[in-house]
Amino acid sequence: YENFIPHTKHYVGKTFTTQIESLNCRLRHYLARLHRKTLCYSKSKTMLEVSLKLLIHKLNNP
Repeated sequence: YENFIPHTKHYVGKTFTTQIESLNCRLRHYLARLHRKTLCYSKSKTMLEVSLKLLIHKLNNP
Protein backbone atom coordinates (compact mmCIF):
# COMPACT_ATOMS: atom_id res chain seq x y z
CA TYR A 1 0.00 0.00 0.00
CA GLU A 2 2.98 2.31 0.32
CA ASN A 3 2.73 3.32 -3.35
CA PHE A 4 -0.88 4.51 -2.97
CA ILE A 5 -1.36 5.58 0.64
CA PRO A 6 1.17 7.67 2.59
CA HIS A 7 2.54 5.93 5.68
CA THR A 8 1.02 8.62 7.93
CA LYS A 9 -2.52 7.92 6.62
CA HIS A 10 -2.37 4.13 6.51
CA TYR A 11 -4.13 2.65 9.54
CA VAL A 12 -4.24 -1.03 10.39
CA GLY A 13 -7.31 -2.18 12.28
CA LYS A 14 -11.07 -2.52 12.19
CA THR A 15 -11.93 1.04 13.18
CA PHE A 16 -12.99 2.18 9.72
CA THR A 17 -13.88 -1.22 8.26
CA THR A 18 -17.57 -1.00 9.18
CA GLN A 19 -17.93 2.38 7.45
CA ILE A 20 -16.26 1.11 4.29
CA GLU A 21 -18.25 -2.13 4.23
CA SER A 22 -21.47 -0.18 4.80
CA LEU A 23 -20.73 1.98 1.76
CA ASN A 24 -19.81 -1.08 -0.33
CA CYS A 25 -23.08 -2.76 0.67
CA ARG A 26 -25.13 0.29 -0.35
CA LEU A 27 -23.34 0.55 -3.69
CA ARG A 28 -23.98 -3.14 -4.45
CA HIS A 29 -27.62 -2.78 -3.36
CA TYR A 30 -28.39 0.16 -5.65
CA LEU A 31 -26.21 -0.72 -8.65
CA ALA A 32 -26.89 -4.08 -10.26
CA ARG A 33 -23.77 -3.71 -12.37
CA LEU A 34 -21.71 -4.30 -9.21
CA HIS A 35 -23.46 -7.63 -8.41
CA ARG A 36 -22.86 -10.20 -11.11
CA LYS A 37 -21.24 -9.69 -14.47
CA THR A 38 -23.55 -12.20 -16.18
CA LEU A 39 -26.77 -10.35 -15.35
CA CYS A 40 -26.01 -6.67 -15.73
CA TYR A 41 -22.68 -5.10 -16.47
CA SER A 42 -21.13 -1.90 -17.79
CA LYS A 43 -19.74 -2.15 -21.28
CA SER A 44 -17.52 0.85 -20.68
CA LYS A 45 -15.56 2.17 -17.75
CA THR A 46 -17.03 5.62 -18.37
CA MET A 47 -20.61 4.42 -17.82
CA LEU A 48 -19.64 2.70 -14.58
CA GLU A 49 -17.96 5.89 -13.34
CA VAL A 50 -20.99 8.01 -14.31
CA SER A 51 -23.36 5.60 -12.56
CA LEU A 52 -21.27 5.66 -9.39
CA LYS A 53 -21.08 9.46 -9.41
CA LEU A 54 -24.85 9.76 -9.84
CA LEU A 55 -25.54 7.31 -7.02
CA ILE A 56 -23.07 8.96 -4.64
CA HIS A 57 -24.58 12.37 -5.44
CA LYS A 58 -28.07 11.03 -4.73
CA LEU A 59 -27.02 9.40 -1.45
CA ASN A 60 -25.25 12.58 -0.28
CA ASN A 61 -28.14 14.89 -1.23
CA PRO A 62 -31.42 13.34 -0.03
